[in-house]
Amino acid sequence: MSIFIPTNQICLTNVAMVQMKRITCYKNKVVGWRSSVEKDLDEVLQTHSVFVNVSKGQVAKKEDLISAFGTDDQTEICKQILTKGEVQVSDKERHTQLD
Repeated sequence: MSIFIPTNQICLTNVAMVQMKRITCYKNKVVGWRSSVEKDLDEVLQTHSVFVNVSKGQVAKKEDLISAFGTDDQTEICKQILTKGEVQVSDKERHTQLD
């Protein structure tokens, strides 16, 4: 008896979410992106998709992206979110930063 493992699932591990609409990215790379140290978008993002709900894997609809950002180009939207969005930080990280 074999175990079924879905091949089309993307495992989102060790990532941070930047919110306006949500994208998944590597937290330390977001800081590098915002300070212009990191130039390669593929190194910052885990996926070029914009999500409504990351944990459920619900991708934002084209109409929602156009109404919110004026375009449906996922790469340009990801750049806008990385630049202007709010990085989700856990309570422990926030407490450590305050100390």
